[in-house]
Amino acid sequence: MKKCFGFILSCFLLISLIGCSKATVKEQDVEKFIKQYKIEQYTVTDPNSPPDVSNIEEKVSKYLSKDLQEKHHLNRLFQIAPEISKKTKKSIELEDVELKKVNENNDGTINYHYTLKIKFYDEKASNVVEKKGDLTISKNDELKIIQENEERDTKIGNEIF
Repeated sequence: MKKCFGFILSCFLLISLIGCSKATVKEQDVEKFIKQYKIEQYTVTDPNSPPDVSNIEEKVSKYLSKDLQEKHHLNRLFQIAPEISKKTKKSIELEDVELKKVNENNDGTINYHYTLKIKFYDEKASNVVEKKGDLTISKNDELKIIQENEERDTKIGNEIF
């Protein structure tokens, strides 16, 4: 009887450990997913020849639901980084994403709050600014961002983005 109880307890502990490790890996996957999306959205290596908006939209399409992609297209969200880069004559790169899970919903979605650290730079100087936002990810079949709101009050020089 003791052996049976010990075996059952060992199985339960093993299953618990496996379940916990999968949750940790999933959070790491979500963080990596969002960071890659924001890299695609914000990277401008040459302000004199910024990426074409259609190229940015194509690159980020794998991260967004069709509805959100259309909404961002209509709101010209992906024109912001190339335009700011050109106006300020600075290159742009994402330095970091701080992600905080707000809640997990019954419909298989998760709400997050994020803070981006975006570096603007040229040969002479660099400046890091923070940009905050919220998003919702669907984790049903694959990770997709289904909702996103990003603050539009961040300033670099005289420009607001």
